[in-house]
Amino acid sequence: MRRAKRPLIERLREKGARNAVRIALQIGRDQIVSFLYVLWLRALGARIGRACCFRGRLELKGDPRRILIGDRVLFRGDVCLWTHDDGPGHGRIEIGDQVALGHRMTINSYERITIGPGCMFGDSCYIQDNDHGTEPGIRILDQPSHGAGITIGADVWFGAFVIALKGVSVGDHSVVGAGSVVVKSIPAGVIAVGVPCRPIRRRDGRSLDRAA
Repeated sequence: MRRAKRPLIERLREKGARNAVRIALQIGRDQIVSFLYVLWLRALGARIGRACCFRGRLELKGDPRRILIGDRVLFRGDVCLWTHDDGPGHGRIEIGDQVALGHRMTINSYERITIGPGCMFGDSCYIQDNDHGTEPGIRILDQPSHGAGITIGADVWFGAFVIALKGVSVGDHSVVGAGSVVVKSIPAGVIAVGVPCRPIRRRDGRSLDRAA
């Protein structure tokens, strides 16, 4: 015999209650994990602001004392912060207030990487301010590293899988499309896409400056 279907309103109420419990448990877990991560980072010498949220694992490489994290920064999980401390490396990572870092994002600094406030990064973004030399006659493992700082302005959005390489800057309020590779600086207030990444239009609808 088939069980009589419960009224829709009753089923919706039950689902809503269960969902509310799930959300409350998730918030509680995030708060506990975040509190422990903040204590851990400060014990290691990193500087970190208020109300930061960690929703998954954080990996540190190098010297945490050269990491500065602002207020209300969101780490979505499996984020890696790497400040080189081998050889002459002296990388620094500075993250502004209210930045959201996507899953599996890596910030790899040999010189300095600065991220302005209000930025958002999609999953698997990779920011690296250094690379290996390619001189002939020297095997790749023995090539020296070369670095040049990266500056990302305020209110910048990187889509998923964006790569930004050494020496570039991205201006305030710009958007970099998913899968792009930034090898040259991007001006402020534009939408940029491609490999290599280039501006295609301004966010305010004006035509692009020829010099950009």
